[in-house]
Amino acid sequence: MNDVRDAFSEKFDKKNISEILRTYKAKGLPEREALILIAFVLGKSREYVLSHQELECPDGAIELLEKRLTGYPLQYIVGNVEFYGRQFTVEEGILIPRWETEGLVELAIECIKRFNVKTVAEIGIGSGIISVTLAIETGAYVLGTDINPKALEISYANAKRHNVEHLVSFKLGSYLEPFEERFDDIDMIISNPPYVREGIEVQRELLYEPKEALFAGEDGLNFYREFFNRYNIKGKIVVMEIGDDQCAFLQKLTDGKCIKDLAGKDRYLVIIDYKR
Repeated sequence: MNDVRDAFSEKFDKKNISEILRTYKAKGLPEREALILIAFVLGKSREYVLSHQELECPDGAIELLEKRLTGYPLQYIVGNVEFYGRQFTVEEGILIPRWETEGLVELAIECIKRFNVKTVAEIGIGSGIISVTLAIETGAYVLGTDINPKALEISYANAKRHNVEHLVSFKLGSYLEPFEERFDDIDMIISNPPYVREGIEVQRELLYEPKEALFAGEDGLNFYREFFNRYNIKGKIVVMEIGDDQCAFLQKLTDGKCIKDLAGKDRYLVIIDYKR
């Protein structure tokens, strides 16, 4: 690592922030991302960096800029992601939430408030952003599961970060197995499951994320088949994120309704059979 640092230092010796921003913009890195990384290393705000571009760019920032050019996710580098207007901790090995999932959360919040839902279960909590956001926004109690031990660690950290640890319970396991004895108490089930088809070409950033959180068989439908085969959802609400080409199959499988995202693509499956 010292050899790499020395090489970068020599290559960019005494270049100020303004020059570095131009250099990496020419390399294809958005200025916004470069500012975030430089600000991260300096421990300052982006506004500070913008107003002090005459300062020499630290070597550590150049290392991170080079790392980002490889496609390594920005969120993993800074250990943070913004979701639904809040900041959440995220680390390598955990799925990075996308803007589409905010739409999933909005639908869930609407259902929770409309039907006075008290208990929600999330399958595949990842960083906990869905569970934590629902707890904050609605006060509902959220049960969450994941097959990745690190997901539980990060999710609890995010629950504590936002002071809702008393409203969540996370357990290691697949589907809803860890809360089987509480299944009858669950009013809503929510999930952003893996739904990408195996073998499909994906953007570079996704190559660094956990494959088990992304890919679900040749057609991307393995999770849904297994879930709806396992569980009788009569009397419950189900809200799930889906692939934009999976609506027809899932409607036929579940009689649910597909809802489009902000880009006009089928993105969410909603099933409401709530009896309470």
